[in-house]
Amino acid sequence: MMSDTPAADHKTRLQDPDLAGAWGWSWFILPIVLFLVLFFLLPVLNLAELSLRPHAGPGAVGEALTLANYMRFVTDPFYLGVLFDTAVIGLVVISICLVLAYPVAYVLARTKSRFRGALIFIIIAPLLISTVVRNLGWFPILGGAGLINWALLSTGLITEPLRLMNNTAGVIIALTHTFLPFMILALVTVIQRIGVELEEAARNLGAGPIETFFRVILPLSRPGLMAGYLIVFTSVISAFTTPAMMGGRRVLVMSTLIEQQMRSVLNYAMGATAAMLLMTMAAVLTVASLRRARKAGI
Repeated sequence: MMSDTPAADHKTRLQDPDLAGAWGWSWFILPIVLFLVLFFLLPVLNLAELSLRPHAGPGAVGEALTLANYMRFVTDPFYLGVLFDTAVIGLVVISICLVLAYPVAYVLARTKSRFRGALIFIIIAPLLISTVVRNLGWFPILGGAGLINWALLSTGLITEPLRLMNNTAGVIIALTHTFLPFMILALVTVIQRIGVELEEAARNLGAGPIETFFRVILPLSRPGLMAGYLIVFTSVISAFTTPAMMGGRRVLVMSTLIEQQMRSVLNYAMGATAAMLLMTMAAVLTVASLRRARKAGI
């Protein structure tokens, strides 16, 4: 029977435990929503607005709305080259991370050693150190008179020092070092869920170690590969500190281009345009990967 008065309906809703619980949880969610709106949504909207304004001199934008900044970006070989280089560096880093992370993740997932916790701590230990400090640690290793060149020169393998700093090679090495732990942890979580009995069954059916890996372990670990790919790739293409330090301002990627436009050239409109395109690229790749994974049943 329905209540006769609005007051009775209101009292009934307040006494409903499901509705009361929903209202209770809303008070915990509200601060998070406000935080995201103030420190994420509003800055993004501000960047989007700046990208639609014409450049009106150093540190100034016009009043009219225009798509000229986007047209200039997608038709200028220089800007397209920076975008392409950023994507290539991201693909190279994630490929190296996959090759290096898989054997380490497999050992960690299968080992019964009491030192397993210590090994995992060693892997995540670099994440506890500032990015700046980690990059500085590569200077005495990759420099012209660094450890690697000293060892190669001492053994006679090279006759002059290799250039491992202030170029793309240094950026890739440092980025791989930074994001390799994320790939390892993503793979460890998934490989642990793959039963050892499946590998034993494959061997009993005549499959060798390589065939077992490609036909059993690798297909079943695709969720970890997808998670690691999304985390590492989107982080690499948006990284700023490592390309700026290891590239020595000679390696221009999207993040350093945005910083250059915003701080040096004072072209806020083009800097905002580059930022929005970088964000769009990351979002499109993420959505496309998730849709493909959903269709594949991952």
